[in-house]
Amino acid sequence: MAGIAHELVNVLKEQKECYEGLYTLATYKAKAVVEKDIDFLKEVVSREEEFIGRVDILDRKREETFKDISQVTGLNLEDLTLTKIITKIGPEQEICKELINIRKELLAVMEKVKNQNNRNKRLIQQSMDFVEFTLNAIQTTRLQGIEVGYSRPGYENVQEMRRVFDARK
Repeated sequence: MAGIAHELVNVLKEQKECYEGLYTLATYKAKAVVEKDIDFLKEVVSREEEFIGRVDILDRKREETFKDISQVTGLNLEDLTLTKIITKIGPEQEICKELINIRKELLAVMEKVKNQNNRNKRLIQQSMDFVEFTLNAIQTTRLQGIEVGYSRPGYENVQEMRRVFDARK
């Protein structure tokens, strides 16, 4: 059981490192959006996809470890949580102290990633709103050059010509 628990600790530590990387990339993404640096944004998104792929692999590895723990301990896999594993092993055990610590760290970094992603979402929405506002302003400015009314084409020229002819008398 100790070997499986150590494997779980290692997987969770790797996941935490990936989420820390995702947090860093999320801050870079915010910078790219603010500075409107599309090339940098593309690079950040590309790196983000790599981290997400790694997290997916680690999730599957964690699920396999949970299955192994479920088989060894007899705990139901669908209801298995870190808290139940810690209770089963014994909270006073050193490995459980590591599990408790890594769980807290992982939850904290995941919350940071979530908050930064929400900020980025708002930034992107504000940028989109600004682009839409700018496009509407440009379109409105272009339409201002068009006269709207019921005047006859060339009527202004006729009026100008009458004034010129009246001035010669």
